[in-house]
Amino acid sequence: MNNIIIREIQEADLEKGFLESLDNLKKASNLEKDNAKIILKKILDNSNHIIHVAELDGKIVGSTTLLIEQKFIHKGGFVGHIEDVVIREGFERKQIGGKIVESLLDVAKKYGCYKTILDCNDDVKEFYEKIGFKHETNGMRFNH
Repeated sequence: MNNIIIREIQEADLEKGFLESLDNLKKASNLEKDNAKIILKKILDNSNHIIHVAELDGKIVGSTTLLIEQKFIHKGGFVGHIEDVVIREGFERKQIGGKIVESLLDVAKKYGCYKTILDCNDDVKEFYEKIGFKHETNGMRFNH
């Protein structure tokens, strides 16, 4: 797995299996390509919304999202929010997820984030602890 390339998403990745890789998280491959292009353009136009992908042999095998939030507290500091960590089925447990998350932690640090947070289920808690995350709060959710 040394030839994994971690980089920011590009429009061409929609044809390289990006949406299919998201299926391991929640079905996304049924999204119409034109709609996916519109969504991606909005994301790329927002410098505080970053998606990194893992590419292997021309195919997208994973991705992760970082959202940067500016606060009034901490002297107007920034918080990074990691979302949608996903590895394509068949590529799990090959250290790809850790590489993508760490790449976005580097981005958050460059932005000057004073913390980066994420929510996760208990079954992947150990994965994030190995990267350096610590349990601090309870995640709550309200469905609309």
